[in-house]
Amino acid sequence: MTYRCPRCGSDRIATKGYARRAACAVGMIAGAVGGAAGATTGAELGAVAGLVAGPPGAVVGGVAGAIVGALFGGAAGGAAGAVLGEVVDENILDNFVCLSCEFSFGKTNSEVPAQEFYES
Repeated sequence: MTYRCPRCGSDRIATKGYARRAACAVGMIAGAVGGAAGATTGAELGAVAGLVAGPPGAVVGGVAGAIVGALFGGAAGGAAGAVLGEVVDENILDNFVCLSCEFSFGKTNSEVPAQEFYES
């Protein structure tokens, strides 16, 4: 869907995406912390799997399990945060900005054709 500026009618529109970026960062941090907390299970599994190679293998396997748990947690949290932030951007914030007149507006404002806006 092409959006138009309700002030000048231009179709040169950009999105700000503030909530998406902020929620993605918060989600990544929360996911990494949750993943690191849950990584004890991964570290235990890695240590058990690493026992085949002896004590050094158990240490390396435990550390690798913890790192992988934190990475997967961070990725999952970041993806969930980005989706939530996009919903906030689309429905709550004035996420659009006109590149011609620098007017900020939301999705509901952009659905009004510019000619009807000026005739009112």
